[in-house]
Amino acid sequence: MVNKIIGYIRTSKNTQDLGLEVQRKALEKYEPDCIFSEQISGRKEHRTELEKALNCLKKGDTLLVYNLARLSRSSRQLVNLMSELNEQEIYLKSIQESIDTRTASGRLFFTVLAGIAEFEAESISIRTKEALANSDKRLGRPPIKKIKREKIIILYQENQLSLKDIAKKCGVSEKTVYNIAKKEGLSRK
Repeated sequence: MVNKIIGYIRTSKNTQDLGLEVQRKALEKYEPDCIFSEQISGRKEHRTELEKALNCLKKGDTLLVYNLARLSRSSRQLVNLMSELNEQEIYLKSIQESIDTRTASGRLFFTVLAGIAEFEAESISIRTKEALANSDKRLGRPPIKKIKREKIIILYQENQLSLKDIAKKCGVSEKTVYNIAKKEGLSRK
């Protein structure tokens, strides 16, 4: 029985196609049986393509990643994943960190790096929050202007257009229309 190598690559945003290509080229040097790819935050617990990759793996197989940050931004998630892989006798190979959990030193190195990865993610978060607290910048979308908000309320109260049509007419999402109506205590019963 030949053991498989299953690759997994990920970027956080779907504008990072180059990042996926760099990872794909690096993984292809190890001749994986297949590579699963997705563009989603590494902090998300449920990632469809990662789950598919993990479901392909059997005892003795290897999960191949470009670096640990592609698997997760949380050491808890990484350690839990490592635990699951160990229980199933599945190995992890990370190219950038030169980790191969087929060896004891690879497993130790993985655990240390998982802690460092979480520390770095938390440090970035703290620095970002501090920078925002000391500036006039705000995260998120700008608030809906008063005139547009009033137009949405009027159209909603007239009850002649669907939420979808109101959203289209006002250049907002259906969720925005719903949220404004809810905040105003409006109902269409």
